[in-house]
Amino acid sequence: MSRKTFISILALLLVFSISLVGCSNQESMSPAEDSEPKDSEVVQHNGENEEGIEEQSDIKEEKQAETKYEEEKTEEVGEVQEASEDAEDNRSLNEESNEENISESNAGGSEETNTESLKEHQENVVYISVNRLNVRTDSRADSKTLGSLGKGNEVTVIEEVKNEETTWYKIRYENAEGSNEGWVSSEYTVKDIHELLSSPTIFQDEEMNTYFTSSTLFDDHTVIAYYGHPNSEIMGIVGRHSKEELISLLQKTSEKYDAVNEDKSVIPAIYLVYGTVQPRGEISTMSFDLVMSYIETAYKNGVLVYLDHQIGKHDPVNAINETLPFLRFPNVHLAIDPEWRTDKPMKEVGYVTGEELNAIQNKMREYMTTNEIEGKRQLVFHQFLDSMIHDIEAVSVDYDPVWLVHNTSGWGPPEGKIATHTRNAKATNIPYKGFKLWYFYSNKPGVHFDNPLMTPEQVLELNPAPGLIIYQ
Repeated sequence: MSRKTFISILALLLVFSISLVGCSNQESMSPAEDSEPKDSEVVQHNGENEEGIEEQSDIKEEKQAETKYEEEKTEEVGEVQEASEDAEDNRSLNEESNEENISESNAGGSEETNTESLKEHQENVVYISVNRLNVRTDSRADSKTLGSLGKGNEVTVIEEVKNEETTWYKIRYENAEGSNEGWVSSEYTVKDIHELLSSPTIFQDEEMNTYFTSSTLFDDHTVIAYYGHPNSEIMGIVGRHSKEELISLLQKTSEKYDAVNEDKSVIPAIYLVYGTVQPRGEISTMSFDLVMSYIETAYKNGVLVYLDHQIGKHDPVNAINETLPFLRFPNVHLAIDPEWRTDKPMKEVGYVTGEELNAIQNKMREYMTTNEIEGKRQLVFHQFLDSMIHDIEAVSVDYDPVWLVHNTSGWGPPEGKIATHTRNAKATNIPYKGFKLWYFYSNKPGVHFDNPLMTPEQVLELNPAPGLIIYQ
């Protein structure tokens, strides 16, 4: 082989290698695209196992039969390579916007000024109306892509520009990455989130709204919840039944508790894992239409809905940004799962700190106050290891109308679960407790359950008695 031929072959191999690297980089950007949760196995350990990991998701592709909504058009699917090139610009925008938000939150003012600011804020809020909408660096369709937003995402318009036949909004929005700014076409937004629902008047039942937003709802009721993801049978009971079957079974379970719950009534709930952790701590979220199909069905049947975010690699305070707008619906409450606050899911158990729990409550309270959201709203967090909550003694519950729920998690025999609950009960600064149970589903390796399953009487005899009882 001649030297010239040898050099030519080396050059071709080099070009081929660079192409492969480029493909790999594009694949790594897939979380920025409109995608559904990926499949993964379930591995659960008892809460008494100090090195254990409680659960992992096994998400299937979304089943079209699960939603009655038509697919919306998607505006100009963003190019992954562009998003990668502009990642640094996006981080800079995040930092600048975060500094501005901190400054705004510390600013004082008279009651009249606050009222005017509230009105202005509400007038400037719009919602994305398509499944995926590119956010751009400028008010031009050919400007670079910063990222994308999904249907139902809430944004604040801070500037409006008409460019030829298109009106562009400069927006500020918050997601798991923090606070961001960019430009979107106004064509793909709506002023009222109710325009995106199956019926714009579905949440106008005054009697139902009064019930859901009662200031004594959680004083008067024990909540019985079914947990899971609609597209995963392994993650919990939610994925094993249609919405109608699920509510029927849930009501029967609630009736069993109601029969032995002397002091309180019972209210049923559906607990959805809205944000599921993926490899490297990425988060895959449920689509707006799928979430709303559960919220609407639950509302009609007098059922609460909890939206849980597994946090992943993100800041816990930012993790709830995408679930906050769902608080506009009177039967919705929020949750986080510290176990999955990690970029190494299934390899280590994550954690949150006491101050982070306080900051999340404060953010939730500010959102409710700013948007005049009525009623008490719960914020649930799970614990089965002491290490999952750092400085738990720093946690405060003085964030009315946010109602913090300290939920005991971990599967296994009753004695192990009771021991975990007794350990969690030492955090007397968080008086409202929850308790989680696992139904039997399969004997397959890695799929776990409580054996035997505690009875309603046994659960209600726990000290302290749980106000939220979750079945997975």
